[in-house]
Amino acid sequence: MISTKLNHSGWQRSTLYLLLAGLLFGNLPGSQRACAAEKLAVVVGKEAPAIELFAAKELQQILTRLSGTDVTVGNEVQMDADVAFFLGSPNTNPALRRRFAANWPELSDQGIWLRSVTSESRRGVIVGGGSPTATLWASYELGYQLGVRYLLREDIYPEPTETLALDNLKLLAEPNLRSRGWRTINDFAIGPESWSLAEHKKVLGQLAKLRFNHIMMAVYPWQPFIHYKLDGVAKQTGMLWYGDRFDIPRGSPGRNGLQGLTVFENPEFAGKTSYEEMIAAGNNYVKTIIAESKRLGMTTGIAISPLEFPREFASVVPGAEPARGLNQLTVMPGARTRFDDPKLLQLIANRIHAYVMTYEGLDLLYLSLPEFPEWEGFADEAWAALAQRKGIKLPALDSLVKQAEDRNLIASAERGRQALRGNVVALAMLDLLMEKHPGLLERADDSRVKLVVRSVDPELFPFIDKLLPAGADTLNFVDYTARRVDENSQYLKTIPTDKISARFIATLADDNVGTLSQVTTRRLESIVGKLRKNGWDGFTTRYWMLAELDPAVHFLSRAAWDPEVTARSAHDELFSAITGKQAAADRLWLALGHIEKATELIDKHQLGFCFPVKGMLMKHHQATPAPEWWDEVNESYTQAMLELYRSHDASDPRCRKLLFYWAKRSEYVLEYLGAVKAVREAALLREKGDVEGASEQYGMAIEQLYNSIDTLSDVVRDQGDRGLIATLIKFAYQPLLAEVEEFESKQD
Repeated sequence: MISTKLNHSGWQRSTLYLLLAGLLFGNLPGSQRACAAEKLAVVVGKEAPAIELFAAKELQQILTRLSGTDVTVGNEVQMDADVAFFLGSPNTNPALRRRFAANWPELSDQGIWLRSVTSESRRGVIVGGGSPTATLWASYELGYQLGVRYLLREDIYPEPTETLALDNLKLLAEPNLRSRGWRTINDFAIGPESWSLAEHKKVLGQLAKLRFNHIMMAVYPWQPFIHYKLDGVAKQTGMLWYGDRFDIPRGSPGRNGLQGLTVFENPEFAGKTSYEEMIAAGNNYVKTIIAESKRLGMTTGIAISPLEFPREFASVVPGAEPARGLNQLTVMPGARTRFDDPKLLQLIANRIHAYVMTYEGLDLLYLSLPEFPEWEGFADEAWAALAQRKGIKLPALDSLVKQAEDRNLIASAERGRQALRGNVVALAMLDLLMEKHPGLLERADDSRVKLVVRSVDPELFPFIDKLLPAGADTLNFVDYTARRVDENSQYLKTIPTDKISARFIATLADDNVGTLSQVTTRRLESIVGKLRKNGWDGFTTRYWMLAELDPAVHFLSRAAWDPEVTARSAHDELFSAITGKQAAADRLWLALGHIEKATELIDKHQLGFCFPVKGMLMKHHQATPAPEWWDEVNESYTQAMLELYRSHDASDPRCRKLLFYWAKRSEYVLEYLGAVKAVREAALLREKGDVEGASEQYGMAIEQLYNSIDTLSDVVRDQGDRGLIATLIKFAYQPLLAEVEEFESKQD
């Protein structure tokens, strides 16, 4: 791997061939060139692939904003151009082929090359890639090297300058993590399941600038993204957000941010009432995401849980039992259902086939092993069957179960035993499924969707290459949060990455920590180093709200290409550029550190503290003293808020909107934590019979929760923010009002 930063030491003699003026550009006396702002021209192949033509337009826009002048795009060097940008590769751009083919570096399909060239007539820059997609990344990287910073919602540019710093560009780069994936859709109103297609396209465009190259759509059995029939029974369930409806009653807080909505909806599904309408909208939703991802040079995949079915299939799924999950929307094979049941295998095959045929642009299909597996009764038989079918020797299953029970993960003790044994049965089923249905992943054009098995139990990592269906890759995590993964990182060493392609699920923000501000960048630095060291191919992100994700995403986007990048160096590259002052960047480092400390405190002491579901607030209504760590969390968010406001005031105006957003979100968190504490105090006083004290605390809780939600409404930036407001109204504010009304009615 080659990864070099800009070199300002000047040209080496070996590159003097680039100075041959007549060969490169033709002769044009300097006196005939424009004397004012430089004229910039992008040179792209006339018959270049669509993505390179798109790259040319993107580079044109970047250079126009950086220089403040018009930039032309053409197929040859214009005689009056002061600077020529040669875009593409010798295979796609004749102008590059004529001038530089003999000295073109060896590049992989992801490699990029930026190089200053010059002549007596003009300056030039090679903006090259080992593939058309890499050329697009090279265009964005040139913008980055000239001071542009790419965030998830926007770009932040430096002030325009008439003369761009182009004389010492020297960058040849290959990624050290080749798979850089982004998860989308998900399952809560606070996340991308709420986004409009315009918002999806915007974020996808920003991810391309950050050189992400894969999009994984995580979908659920009850969502309206697929239709199929199983054994004569048609799917009838098509809903979002686990079927919850988010009404916004009159007088609710946060209505300004909701733009007068009386019910919160995904705009693409608004007004859709029938199953048929929902399915049509859902198909268009996924197909549009796939098409836009492809346009930007990304591969795509859909993640499904093959063992879960909507409830209407209970009559045809052998031995069906309710599956664990919110609102009990699905069923699974029962404990007595064999993993080799022919009918079950056929039903699963039919369902998988529906996804493959409906979404023709898919590159990968992720089959997720169940999070709460109870299908474990046949684990010993399945383990023996795997060993026999694969012709391999496996360790005693009991010894692995003991390790699962004793480990320091969320899935430990009884849950660890269930997880491991259930995984074994599911893996045996998948192996049989692929053997009995060899054409299952073939598309109508005879191409084949790649199988990826997701969320295998960590105790099975050492044997994973032997347990998966032939040719399958894997996507895994060790535990829910970045802290828990880092503290159990010994598992990252155990996957035989020399034998199987393995990608890691990188949690940027966890739904168990929930709706509070979260930062994980420092932990990710440690994890990424270990992934790189142990030969993992890359990662796919896990998150719900965009919120404070920019620092972590920026770190991943740089560290995946340069192993020398640290959390701090990436932070400084981002924030010293957009704030204009290192002192402001230093304060932001402190602010984000405080948020990361709070994130880890909540993760350590009460995972699920702010899970965005029914009971998210009132579960804290307990007649027990508040734990001391609540004060630590409150102090951390307080210090974060103070540093964010100080950074805001000391920063360049162009980034103040972002910093104000984060500062107001910290205010929201503090108000919300105040409401949580007041609810706890009210329960304590109520238990003691102190009606007046309890009433006062209830009033304080209502006021702080109202202010918390209203604070969010001041800085809404996307549909996920609106979904957060709607979630807090439904699952926190309205239940609190109901509890207080009941309490007061008993005092009359």
